[in-house]
Amino acid sequence: DNTSDRPDRMSGRPKRKRSQKGSVNSNASNEEVIDVDAADDVQSQSKKRSRNDTSASTNQQSESLLNTHPHSQLPSYLSEAFSDLYSQDGLVVMGRGLGWLSLLCSFVRFYGDAENGYAAASTEENNTNEKKLPSTAYESGDHPTQRKPPLIFVLNLHPNERQVLISTLSSWGTPTNCLPRIVTNEAGQSNERAALYARGGVFVITSRILIVDLLTGVANARDIEGMLVAHAERVVGEKSTEAFILRIFRSQRYFMENSVAGGGSSNGSRGFVKAFTDNPNSLNSGFGKVDKILKSLQVQRLYLYPRFHSAVAEELERQPPTVIELHQPLSDKMKKIQNHLAAAIRSCLRDLRQKCQLVDLSFLFDAGGDKRKRKRDTADEYGLNKYKKSTGGDSTEDWKFTIQQCISTNFSYILGRQLDGDWHRLGRDVKQCVADLRTLSQLFHYLIEYDCVQFWRLLQGVKAMSAASKNPSFWMLNTAGENLFRLAKERVYCLTSVAPDKNASGGGKPVVKLKQILEDKPKDILLLQVLTEVENRWKAKLHKSKERKEDGSSPATSSANVLLMVKDERALRSVSSYLRNGGGKRAVAQNFLNYLDQVQQKVKPMIRPGGLDLDSLPTEQRLLYEEHSRVYNFVYGADNKNQYNQTLEEDRKKLSHRKRKNRKIIEEKTRGVVAADTIRQQAYLDEAVEESRGDMKTSAMDAMFQRIDTGKEFSDDDSVDSWSSEDEDELAYKVEPIEGLSLFVRTFSELGEGEASILLHDIRPDYVVMYDSDPSFIRTLEIYSNSMTPKKPGTSSLAEEDRLQIFFLLYEASAEDINFTKSLEREKEAFDKLVDHQKRMPTSLPTFNNFSTQEMQQSHGGVGGSYAGGQLPLSMDTRTGGGKQKVSKERRDIAVDVREFRAALPSVLHQGGMRLAPATLTVGDFVLSNIHCVERKSIPDLYGSFNSGRLYEQAKEMVKYYKCPCLLIEFDPDKNFALQNSNELGGEIRNDCITSKLTLLTMKFPTLRLLWSRSPHETLKIFKKLKRNHEEVDVEKAAEIGNNDSLDELLLGGEDGYYNGGEDNDGANEDAKTMLLRLPGVNTHNARKIMSECDSIAELSQLSREELRRIAGPVAGQKLFGFFGRGFDA
Repeated sequence: DNTSDRPDRMSGRPKRKRSQKGSVNSNASNEEVIDVDAADDVQSQSKKRSRNDTSASTNQQSESLLNTHPHSQLPSYLSEAFSDLYSQDGLVVMGRGLGWLSLLCSFVRFYGDAENGYAAASTEENNTNEKKLPSTAYESGDHPTQRKPPLIFVLNLHPNERQVLISTLSSWGTPTNCLPRIVTNEAGQSNERAALYARGGVFVITSRILIVDLLTGVANARDIEGMLVAHAERVVGEKSTEAFILRIFRSQRYFMENSVAGGGSSNGSRGFVKAFTDNPNSLNSGFGKVDKILKSLQVQRLYLYPRFHSAVAEELERQPPTVIELHQPLSDKMKKIQNHLAAAIRSCLRDLRQKCQLVDLSFLFDAGGDKRKRKRDTADEYGLNKYKKSTGGDSTEDWKFTIQQCISTNFSYILGRQLDGDWHRLGRDVKQCVADLRTLSQLFHYLIEYDCVQFWRLLQGVKAMSAASKNPSFWMLNTAGENLFRLAKERVYCLTSVAPDKNASGGGKPVVKLKQILEDKPKDILLLQVLTEVENRWKAKLHKSKERKEDGSSPATSSANVLLMVKDERALRSVSSYLRNGGGKRAVAQNFLNYLDQVQQKVKPMIRPGGLDLDSLPTEQRLLYEEHSRVYNFVYGADNKNQYNQTLEEDRKKLSHRKRKNRKIIEEKTRGVVAADTIRQQAYLDEAVEESRGDMKTSAMDAMFQRIDTGKEFSDDDSVDSWSSEDEDELAYKVEPIEGLSLFVRTFSELGEGEASILLHDIRPDYVVMYDSDPSFIRTLEIYSNSMTPKKPGTSSLAEEDRLQIFFLLYEASAEDINFTKSLEREKEAFDKLVDHQKRMPTSLPTFNNFSTQEMQQSHGGVGGSYAGGQLPLSMDTRTGGGKQKVSKERRDIAVDVREFRAALPSVLHQGGMRLAPATLTVGDFVLSNIHCVERKSIPDLYGSFNSGRLYEQAKEMVKYYKCPCLLIEFDPDKNFALQNSNELGGEIRNDCITSKLTLLTMKFPTLRLLWSRSPHETLKIFKKLKRNHEEVDVEKAAEIGNNDSLDELLLGGEDGYYNGGEDNDGANEDAKTMLLRLPGVNTHNARKIMSECDSIAELSQLSREELRRIAGPVAGQKLFGFFGRGFDA
């Protein structure tokens, strides 16, 4: 992939020469970050040339934008990407790990620096062209001579990425006043945010806050210079809040510019939008997704920077690290287990195709006209015999797929997409087959991640889960399943028959004994060898530097850092335990002891007094019970047994409590989900995985581990092995096996976007050992290697022995190897598709139409109107002909709860011409008019609201304050429009039936209306029909509903619609009605007459016996009189 002959395809324009100023070791690279070079046409070249001259003269008079700190110097390809994106708005697509966040940081620093950044460059350019900017743009109101930075918003950053952004800019020496401000839900009220926006600067803001500020006028679109959008692959369609923000920003800005200027505005008045992403695979998923994203972003250009781009390849290969790639073969039993897993997958696929005709398995056989046909080799690539389907005389080669396809194919995702719409119609056996495929695919990964004991415990948990299920997994009963369990057990222990002693009494029966195997993980053994090699290399380097000391050259440092990277927390504990015990079987024996604890817990109740004798137990179970004491003495010794038993009992209680809690959470989360049973099975599998790890006693046994004398096989006799936990939250374990050589263990799971670079610059390792693979981190290592400075003074490049050395450990012909290779291939194929798409893109893509159907402006005779004091445009449809539009009398105002802007419905409502008024609503989610209040529920939220009782309280409040309360049940447009399977409907009310709950809800609140909607677009049509012939909503009153008791009392008697005006209820107290119906003798028949005669329950309790019998009836009146007159002790 490191070819350099493809930049022309990547850029879609003539190849440009990269300036030497972009070198990392050159101080002039800072100037290239600001300057814009290399245009696409002659006209843009002249404009950029003048801007370069202006920026150069400005930088000569002031300090550089980025200081000479080595962290702040961007690689040359990022400088080129900066120039491309600065010259024209677009979407930058970078390869994983190539530093898109650093590119975003450079833009934030550039736009945030009022003295030396964008404001200064724009002022100089406009002064050169004799054009004066408005004083509100870049001049402070209090100090006209002081430049004010432009108002820039950064969208769609994750919380950890925000912190990395601040840390990176601080490490670059950015002044405090130039750092971006983070605006979240804790940023204060709207007036405080408006004051912050007026000062200008860069704001890292959440999308929900910004969309509300734009609609309420807190953030004025005319003052916003532009938007920086991260993770642009998510900004697509109506479900994206960021796309809603950009549409509002561009339309409002264009509308206000035309309103002020009275005519057309230039392209610059629309504000800039610069988007970033490092996920090319997501851009190719779906039909025309690239064009949809560009349309949502309102940009025209696509900039591609993959790893094989010439600028990237040249930069990263200038000072490459020394990479030693070590392929570790699997053990023989692990290879056989892989073969049997693949055979089990084939068996499940055959059963699935026979039981369900809706399944299309052509994705396994490269059918459907794919040009890249699978090679029909006679020999299997990974040594697996290929199957041929021979059912009914059919000899097709449909089942001729390999282990590689079994591992790399995401069966659960592909089959889920195919069966999602008809999932409620499928039988339990079909659903079980899909769940079995997911389980078998995961077992490929668990085989290489877990040691032999953990994998065996996992298989036993899967077997127990299948036995407890109504539909067991049939793959366990065939030959492949039986061999899989047998081989997994033989990696841990086996039963052997020993010939009896001739001199022993009792006959000549053979004796069965348990033999421990405890097969080590092959990669752990390889890791120990690598660490030994690292130690030897460091010693040789240290010895050579001492010899060169006599020549006058400065010796190398006497210390070195080794960084060991693992996948996650579980792998960290496993590796640290293995190294702490000096290799060998002690670490595996600890997991085996955890397994024997479970066996002992099951056997002890059976051999209690009055129970079975130990010899009466099955042979294997008895031998495992007897093996416990020997394994315990080997691991801990006989002195710590009491403490161990006490700790074990505490851990069992914790595990049981956590298991019950997790199962309850899963039950609640899966209510209303179509594939709920499959999700529950996956949760139970995760539970079995957690139990197989045996990590519950890790924290409790730390003190006991410290008392074990382990030693290190890869260190000298005089070396000291000291392990200390610096920060358990960050999983930072520092090991010093020998003097001057430190080992740091980190996990990929704890590293967010951009944190890998900070980690490398903090630790500054000389050796990196990658226990697990991660393509993104590998590229970060390449960037770090190029930023390393020579240790010898006067040299421009690193010596060969001083370069970063990387040891890359990889299982051969395994899930790890296949997935790593596939991830690189998928990224390369994704960029190839993007290159081809870029060639077919028009040179000028109309991303924003001034007179579009969605953002109609007041021009060309079309009266669209405006609102919010004439600042916001009104959306309307102009596709109808006939010349001048008629003034629309359609009701458009809708009060929207600010929490609803996370969903897609507000965006669809605005796009359909509704005027949205964000407010914090206590009652309802949408208020359409003075009588219409709508509570919106998606299907999962509907189930959760019923279970928690929240929906009852919400319906109660709506019925209390509004004449026409509505419950909107909105379905996912991609799912089936069915709340429940028709086969599950019955004639009785059941607690577990959603239709029964809806029936009870409508019986309790007769005025509650149910609205059923297929999609947000259907909801828009419903809202428009509901608003006909009704007055517009009063937003201020709608926001006050439910907040002020005195106002509520006033509204209950009002005539403006904010009351329960039905004849049935007549403003009654719902709590009092509920209490009345619970009194003895009161039912729905006599309750109405009682309410008409008495104003309260207190008045009812004071009536005489005769009055009660007259009102409620003879029997009910006698019961009420006795109830009110009887004492508590009666």
